Amino acid sequence: MNLEAFINSLNGAIWATPLIALVFGGSVLYCFVIKFGNVTKARLQWKLLKSGGGSVEGISPFETFCSVVAYRVAVGNIGGVMVAIMYGGPGAVFWMLITALVTSAIAYAENSLGQIYKVRQDGQYRGGPYFYMEQGIPWKGLGKVLAVIFALFTTIGVPLLVTGPSANNIAMAFNNSFNISPAISGAVVAVLLFLVISGGVRRIAKISTIIVPFMTIGYLLVTIVVLIGNASAIPYTVSMIIGSAFNSHAIFGGMIGGAFSYGVKRAVNSSGSGFGETPPSAAAAETPHPASQGLVNAFSVYIDVIVCFCSGIMALVTDCFNVLGPDGSFMHIGTGSEQMAVQASTNTAGVVWVQEAANTVLPGIGGAIIAIALTCFAYSTCIAYYYEGESGLAYLFRNAKDETRKKLIWVIRITLPIFFFIWANVTAGTAWAVSEIMFGLMAWFNIVTLIILIPVVKKVYDDYMAQLKAGEKDPFFNPQKLGIKNCDVWMDINKERIETDSIKQESKA
Repeated sequence: MNLEAFINSLNGAIWATPLIALVFGGSVLYCFVIKFGNVTKARLQWKLLKSGGGSVEGISPFETFCSVVAYRVAVGNIGGVMVAIMYGGPGAVFWMLITALVTSAIAYAENSLGQIYKVRQDGQYRGGPYFYMEQGIPWKGLGKVLAVIFALFTTIGVPLLVTGPSANNIAMAFNNSFNISPAISGAVVAVLLFLVISGGVRRIAKISTIIVPFMTIGYLLVTIVVLIGNASAIPYTVSMIIGSAFNSHAIFGGMIGGAFSYGVKRAVNSSGSGFGETPPSAAAAETPHPASQGLVNAFSVYIDVIVCFCSGIMALVTDCFNVLGPDGSFMHIGTGSEQMAVQASTNTAGVVWVQEAANTVLPGIGGAIIAIALTCFAYSTCIAYYYEGESGLAYLFRNAKDETRKKLIWVIRITLPIFFFIWANVTAGTAWAVSEIMFGLMAWFNIVTLIILIPVVKKVYDDYMAQLKAGEKDPFFNPQKLGIKNCDVWMDINKERIETDSIKQESKA
């Protein structure tokens, strides 16, 4: 067995039915734990998104939101959706949307936990799964072991291995639209990455607030143009998606199993909910209560849903898609572009499909716009991946000298662009498989932890909602009052409000 075959085999083993069931089932469980607040509190989430500001130690909720969207909206929202369609049929798009909405509950859980167990380090707030594994899991030995392993995943695996699909799809997009060599596009973007990540979390947050709104709105506008140009095909396309999702379509009706499994897998991979990717950014926010940032970051999943839908509907409505049947032969090869036959000949699915879809309405220009949009998505994501690696390293070397820790952080800042360049010049299949292996391992560790910590998440969520119901406009967190241990930083953050509340309670007694 060669290396590529081994990587694909390992990927298939990690992302087998048990992990898909764990992610989807854990997300549904958390929907009940937080009383479906992930979908019923959209108005509150929007309000929280616009409120608050940063501080010397933390960044604002909006900056954190944009940093988290940078994780979620990536090449998986374009290329990943095409992979889901090729192997799961058009119905995979439906299950991607449903899964993304459901997994916003588990996104709330991990991001609120990132806040609950955060610490002060190097003049800023630090947090993440390794902190809530060590400090939150009641069995200290187990928590410590899980924390160290997960921190190694994020320190080495995320910045060096997970960047593969981003680099590869950027190279593919620019080669398709501008005939630019992967070596050139990979080198240019690698340098641009270094210029941003060398500035740390504040520069990352600032760049994210610029790129994220621009790229999301721009992508939505291109989708609207494509839909207007193919308005007559919309009713059939919607029918095809629903029919394929529920086994009733004439051509794709027998693919419900593939539609569901690939829809769930790609949705989880595109949003990153449950992987433990976003808690480090969530922990960096300045907020008086962990639940507020959890709600804000759960709201970011809606952006992920929109971009996934835009990608899927553009490819499907223009017939720029291929579907591979269970027997390994193609059930459908799109006629919307000659490139579909070329893509089928190499079993390739990716950004080229969406580029060709855009070209049907905006010849030449459409594909170029998608290439630029993808670059923005992938670029902002790789910036976010760097911060995840930095946070993991900061945890592993939290007891080392400040100077030692800072030197090691610079190692990641230098090696990430180098690996990005390498990934831009390998095959797409290998890049996706290596990335998914890393994410799959992270998901196993993180979701099991999230299930163990359900009582903590529920206490904090109920406390926040109870304070709102009692008329408190800006609820604050007092871990001692809730019986939650190892959250000492919060006693200092909310010191004045906790003391004032204590005086009020004593006067009432």
